[in-house]
Amino acid sequence: MTAGTFTTLADQSARRIGTAESLRCDLELAKVQEYPAPWEGLHVCTVTVQVVDESNNGKSAFAAPVTVMVNCPPATTAPSGRCAMVAFYATPERIVY
Repeated sequence: MTAGTFTTLADQSARRIGTAESLRCDLELAKVQEYPAPWEGLHVCTVTVQVVDESNNGKSAFAAPVTVMVNCPPATTAPSGRCAMVAFYATPERIVY
């Protein structure tokens, strides 16, 4: 997003709201079955986010899949007692911010 785009969206009172709709992790995902995590504690999840864009010009909605990787104990590189997000990916045509 550029400063010009931000100004245009602000002038239109634009806003975006995202809500997690579904979550599938690890062995629920075909690619993880094919290529398991390289260490215990690394998890891969796909979250389907329902996104609503609103502005003075109207409202639109779409669903966007976002893949998230988290590193959790017992991984030696994970923080103690919690998980940390280490990566995420959303399709280029539907970047969720």
